[in-house]
Amino acid sequence: MSENIVIAIIGAIVSIISSASLVNWRLKKLEEKVDKHNAYSDKIASMTTDIAVIKTDLTYIKNAISRLEKARN
Repeated sequence: MSENIVIAIIGAIVSIISSASLVNWRLKKLEEKVDKHNAYSDKIASMTTDIAVIKTDLTYIKNAISRLEKARN
């Protein structure tokens, strides 16, 4: 093989390795963002459940106050 072909092959291999390394790095960063998003999604689901419980409690409290006011009058 001529020297130019060997140099071209080595250059291509180095380019492929560096490109793969960059793709892996970018994929890792994207996975981190997805994990962060999923954590927020889980928190929102939990907060939605908490809000539903609070609404139920608030309805119960309003009804209790209403009954006490009626009993008072």
